[in-house]
Amino acid sequence: MELASNNNGEVEWIQSIREGDHQTFEKLFKKHYSNLTRYSWRYVNSKAIAEEITQEVFADLWENRKKWEIESSLRSYLYKMVKNKSLNYLKHQQVEDKYDKKWIEKKEYPSIEYESDRREQKIKKAIAEEIAKLPPRGKMTYELHRIDGLTYKEIAEVMDVSVKTVESQMTRALKKLRENLSHLLPLF
Repeated sequence: MELASNNNGEVEWIQSIREGDHQTFEKLFKKHYSNLTRYSWRYVNSKAIAEEITQEVFADLWENRKKWEIESSLRSYLYKMVKNKSLNYLKHQQVEDKYDKKWIEKKEYPSIEYESDRREQKIKKAIAEEIAKLPPRGKMTYELHRIDGLTYKEIAEVMDVSVKTVESQMTRALKKLRENLSHLLPLF
């Protein structure tokens, strides 16, 4: 069964998973695992902990599949579960791990043809630095939309804000990035 992104298709394969369809559940896992892990990592700052949290979310999801109460899209439901588990982890643990540099380097940014590796590294570094400088909510909005591919509506549901707030945060983030990265235009 193909994973659908609309609510009509989701209802069918949610029902399939509720009935114990391992293949559909595995497709759900493969489709969302990486992005959900990266989302959790933004809270806990540890790749290993983020992976564990995401795996726990999917384990809980499977165990409680017959009791699902999904009021919006399945993707925003998964992000809310990961957010809640990550926040619960932070309440119970003192996070002392440093950022895993290899994990940061693996973040995906738009791919562009570059003339040299040095230029590419300079541009990627500048983009990452400017994204890191964004205010926390603006940064989260930007990453959820541009890196994880969530819609404004899904971001609003995950962050418990209005769609207008998401639009406003995204507009401000993009404006700031354009202003602060305009010096790179000659490199393209």
